[in-house]
Amino acid sequence: MNYRVDSYLLALPEEQDLEMLYEQKNDPEVARLLGGFSFGYTRAGLNEWLQQHSGRKDEVLFAIRDYEKNRCIGHLGLYRIDYRTRSCEYGIMIGDKDYWGIGAGRAVTAFALRYAFDELNMNRVELSLLATNERAKALYLAHGFRQEGVLRQACFKDGDYVDVLVMSLLRREYGGRNDQ
Repeated sequence: MNYRVDSYLLALPEEQDLEMLYEQKNDPEVARLLGGFSFGYTRAGLNEWLQQHSGRKDEVLFAIRDYEKNRCIGHLGLYRIDYRTRSCEYGIMIGDKDYWGIGAGRAVTAFALRYAFDELNMNRVELSLLATNERAKALYLAHGFRQEGVLRQACFKDGDYVDVLVMSLLRREYGGRNDQ
């Protein structure tokens, strides 16, 4: 299950992706933008992460690769897919900083939304992000997400408590747009 999106390839993660993901997830500048609490990742821990996510019926996880270089630049996923309520959670990490600010996140997010609404028949895609991650917030707003709430001081990063924003996009708001 591989998909070409502009100059990126979305593919099921493989062991070849783990070394790049290890470097990205352990980069303090990248980690600062991500929710959750972590002391960093080991190679064994990332391998375990990959095994836990592989083959799950309630998730779709893709490695994001530069198509020409076949280089892993991050990952994205649709998690907690609930076919009864037709909802899921979206998450993305562009961990290779060479790909920040050039449209990679925008392109693959547009694909993920089309996949969620058109292929998985979701009605609602939700996500959460650190309130301090202005770039991610702008990306999600550009795709039509709406802020639903704030989880006050819900994450501890760099010695401070940080608010977490909750956002969602409904099928009727998305409308199957291909212009993203």
